[in-house]
Amino acid sequence: MQRFQWFLIALAAVCLAGMPVAQAQSIDAFAGLNALTASQAVQNIPRLGGGLFPSAGLSLFLGPVGIGAEAAFRAPQSNSQATGLRPVYYDVNLIFDPIHISRSIVPELMLGVGAESIKAYSGLTQCGSLAACNNYASANHLTGHAGLAVKVYLTEHIFLQPEAHFYFIRHNTAFQATNAQRFGISLGYTFGGS
Repeated sequence: MQRFQWFLIALAAVCLAGMPVAQAQSIDAFAGLNALTASQAVQNIPRLGGGLFPSAGLSLFLGPVGIGAEAAFRAPQSNSQATGLRPVYYDVNLIFDPIHISRSIVPELMLGVGAESIKAYSGLTQCGSLAACNNYASANHLTGHAGLAVKVYLTEHIFLQPEAHFYFIRHNTAFQATNAQRFGISLGYTFGGS
């Protein structure tokens, strides 16, 4: 774990050192489709990966550095032992826009934290004391997040964004998965900037 922390510090230093001096402020809004893979240590435990994961997010850039937030969830529930599973991933990131390959190709590096929420749907409705009823049990886990995306502008404001996300999951003992990877493509729009 300590090597990973030093890797993140070195990566942040390289990104900050290579930043251009000034760029305009901009906001990106995007939505996409993704696939998720996750490690699995035990065969009888259901997999967190597989299936279609729609995602949506926003990024605010103040020059070459920005902040962003994104969420992705499994669209259809996976069916395992008469229980429907739906993992949801949230993340908040510091985003680095270190170089522009050209006006229309812009890579982004993301580092941040997030959460993995796993909902297990049982088909039985349970009600709490304030009539809050639900038909699922939920488990939440803290995650570290690292990502890479490349915005390819189709017009001055519309872009396609192939992306890869890596989640480092803490205390996910029920599924024996300590990490997950999400790969996908998003369609987005940039407000502002030049």
